[in-house]
Amino acid sequence: MILLLPRLMTAALILTVFAATAQAQSDTPAPAGPSGGPLAGVSVLQLVVAPLSADSATCGLEAGLVEESFQQPLKLENIGLQKSAHVRIIVKATSVVYQDNVCISNIEAVAVQNTRYFDRKTETERAGQVLLWSESGLFVTDQRDHVVLTNIGFRDLARSFIRKWKIDQ
Repeated sequence: MILLLPRLMTAALILTVFAATAQAQSDTPAPAGPSGGPLAGVSVLQLVVAPLSADSATCGLEAGLVEESFQQPLKLENIGLQKSAHVRIIVKATSVVYQDNVCISNIEAVAVQNTRYFDRKTETERAGQVLLWSESGLFVTDQRDHVVLTNIGFRDLARSFIRKWKIDQ
């Protein structure tokens, strides 16, 4: 029985150490993995409005109005806009007039970042763009209401970008 007592004491000591170690591990936060998404750290954007289609003017769309509509939600979130930035948002609108008074517009916004890399195969430096985000919408309305509804659509595209931007931060 005397030989059994040291074994029991050793087993109790080992269990106490394991319990203390397990408690210490559960109190330790998990190691931080990579955070954020492709828009993480982006605080300044370049906004570009692509040339509008020929029928866009007939439907009431103008480049300045498109730019203003998209900028408004960005400014409310204090996202900086500059003439040149690493991340560029390109806003496009392609419109056609159907049966003289119906406007159909596809609106689209994409966020891209320029990149450079070394191509080992050709042993040359290459450049390209990486797509970070995109969203689009289709509007079919009477010509009279088209500009109002598509401008709301451009604001919605900007809000979609902001949602993604907030998730990635």
